[in-house]
Amino acid sequence: MTRIKSYALLAAFLITGISTYAQTADEIIAKNTAAMGGEAKLKDLKTQYVEGNMEVQGQSVPIKKWVKQNEGMRLEFNVMGSNNVQVVTRSTGWSLMPVMMQTAPQDMDSATLKIMQAQLDLRGELYDYKNKGKKIALAGKEDVNGTPAYKLKVTGENGATGDVYIDANTFLIVKTVNNINIKGQSLELVLMMSDYKKTPEGYAYAATTTQTPGDVKINVSKVDVNTPVVDTLFAKPQ
Repeated sequence: MTRIKSYALLAAFLITGISTYAQTADEIIAKNTAAMGGEAKLKDLKTQYVEGNMEVQGQSVPIKKWVKQNEGMRLEFNVMGSNNVQVVTRSTGWSLMPVMMQTAPQDMDSATLKIMQAQLDLRGELYDYKNKGKKIALAGKEDVNGTPAYKLKVTGENGATGDVYIDANTFLIVKTVNNINIKGQSLELVLMMSDYKKTPEGYAYAATTTQTPGDVKINVSKVDVNTPVVDTLFAKPQ
């Protein structure tokens, strides 16, 4: 009887230990926040300037991007000598793309605007997610490129869902999956993030991002944070 009680106590200890060390979604998100630079740094993130290149259909296209936290984003890319621009703000979006035979600025359609507005949040969709009206639940573990990753199910304020995969070792985001609708067509947008680097200030960023469909690859060569970004960059030309 004493031996049985000992085994029962041992089993109870093991069960307690398992529940103690099991990760919760909030614990994983907290570790992701720390890996990205820490809560204080993310909270202080106001602007970002990025340079790099976009690889698509066998071409390498130079890109530049300016973002002002929760206010505006401007993307420029040069194709065959023409400078192409996409701009998104909290309320509007427009593009001027000579590569698509545009000779004057065009208003962005609502579906594209909604998708691109996610880029206005420099701190990422996981940071302070509850105050953004989101719900996040841990949906197990899966391998991403041969490495274990936590799968988080994210539900937005409007009910839309997506998946975020966080590397179980580094706690950095390595993959996101979202279902989007463009011109009545439903698409699964998959982003793969890798080759993380840090700015001199300690902010982590993925130097390589691959998007499917489209097989678009973004290589980041330069990131500046909290440098002045003027509002005129987001103004639509008359």
